[in-house]
Amino acid sequence: MRIFFASLFILPISFCSAENSFSAGKETENFIGKLNNNIDVVFSLINNGGKLTGFYYYDKIGIEIKLIGETVNGKTVLYELNNQNKKQAKITGTLTKNGFDGKWESLSTKKALILTLKPTNKPIPALPKNFVGAYSFYEKPCKLDIVITKNDNGYFYNFDSTTRTLKGKVTFSRSLLENLVYINFNGIEWAEDDGDISNEPDKDEPNADLPTVIQGLLGENEIIIQNYGNAMNHYLKVGECDVKYIHLKKTGKKERIIN
Repeated sequence: MRIFFASLFILPISFCSAENSFSAGKETENFIGKLNNNIDVVFSLINNGGKLTGFYYYDKIGIEIKLIGETVNGKTVLYELNNQNKKQAKITGTLTKNGFDGKWESLSTKKALILTLKPTNKPIPALPKNFVGAYSFYEKPCKLDIVITKNDNGYFYNFDSTTRTLKGKVTFSRSLLENLVYINFNGIEWAEDDGDISNEPDKDEPNADLPTVIQGLLGENEIIIQNYGNAMNHYLKVGECDVKYIHLKKTGKKERIIN
């Protein structure tokens, strides 16, 4: 599946004490790394006199998970909190200016995974404030409404066009390279996808295995979806909309609840 926006992930962690550790003066440090050697994660922590606060997120999901903890005598202990601020996982290890080495452990199942992080000087792009709500795009023949909601299980969308109504889960891609945030509407199949025809001139089944994620650039009060490509890289995401860019603007409509 091809998504026209690149994504990248970063992890921040901070530390106090020791010569090669993160300073304890309310500074933020970011790290990129891997959980279980194959899951990309991003951490961001503030160190205030050894007391740590911050968050991390999974690269493929982009939703922040709250963290609290401390560093004592060079050893770091962090707790992952759920939406009710209850501890659900524990992170332990050693954090220095060169990175973090330790483990993540579920407090309920006791499942443990290796966690390794490397420092990065790139900022983590934040999700826009108050992006939950209703968005609309009207340009003949396209009429499209998308409502984004949130509950304890994450973010969700309701997609209404002139021909169909869909519901599904929302995830995010945060590009550290571009300092941009993209929103992913999972479960919406593209109308067409011929791929890069310059490399596959004799492809017999251009629409086999159509992508099922539509991605858009997420800004303050708007979402921009590139709807189709060019002659050499042809695709059409939302077939009801014969426009290159679907520019969804946030409206004052009351948010609908997705169960």
